[in-house]
Amino acid sequence: MKDVYIEIVLAVAPDPALRELISFQLHEWGFTGFLEDDVSIHCYLQKPRWTENLDKKLSAFIAEQEPAVVSLSSIAEIANENWNLQWEETIQPIEAGERFIIAPSWHPVDAKEGKIVVTIDPKMSFGTGYHESTRLMLRMLEKHGSARPHVLDVGTGTGILAIAAAKLGSIHVVGIDVDEWSYSNARENVEKNGCGGIVEIHFGSLEVVAETGFDMILANITRTAILELLPSLVQKLRKEGVILCSGLMTEDRSSVEDALRQEGCALLSGATENEWIGIAAVRE
Repeated sequence: MKDVYIEIVLAVAPDPALRELISFQLHEWGFTGFLEDDVSIHCYLQKPRWTENLDKKLSAFIAEQEPAVVSLSSIAEIANENWNLQWEETIQPIEAGERFIIAPSWHPVDAKEGKIVVTIDPKMSFGTGYHESTRLMLRMLEKHGSARPHVLDVGTGTGILAIAAAKLGSIHVVGIDVDEWSYSNARENVEKNGCGGIVEIHFGSLEVVAETGFDMILANITRTAILELLPSLVQKLRKEGVILCSGLMTEDRSSVEDALRQEGCALLSGATENEWIGIAAVRE
């Protein structure tokens, strides 16, 4: 049986920051695919996840916006094949940070001198290199990730950060995600990049990771998830290990920095792009 999805089409003003905010909010609610055009965002969710409660959440969210800026255009059921090819065609190679080129397999690129190519076929998983939080993580990974042998990537999405860590020289990377589609997609991308001997992808949250003593932990998720998981994340980090956090807005900075300090971490650096921020800290 073909997968059936709910397609929500929102009419949204052509404001990049606003569109990122909307996509990120819907991703947090379980939407796993987005297609933009000049006048709208097409948002995709597996049909079993479309509940009355989620319908109410979305309606309330839209009601909070200015009608001239965000409005609901349509809700429909579609088969995956009806939109996936169109969406894939919008994904083009992109440079992220100083060293990375992120490219789908259907747009192969040659590595420039000093550049690292990461092949990502995103399907519907979060983490293509086009979102600010992913680019922020890649920038911080370049700065703090070299010579970090053992890495944990929480909420791995497409596997982009886990693969990037492997290509920077990590010898053992564990990626986890609670979304089944992301789990499958990340495993496929790991193989496409020839990282199968380095990167392991597991389905589930932290309870599926028995290891401790990681040299680096990557958490490109949400403020709520970071604050909830932080004590457990720090326990899995060795002394002098580094944690990189994003998926955060400017207003989240103080609460996450305070939580890191409370868990015995010292701030190392930060990064900013538009409304999004990244935070790097070390366990003392």
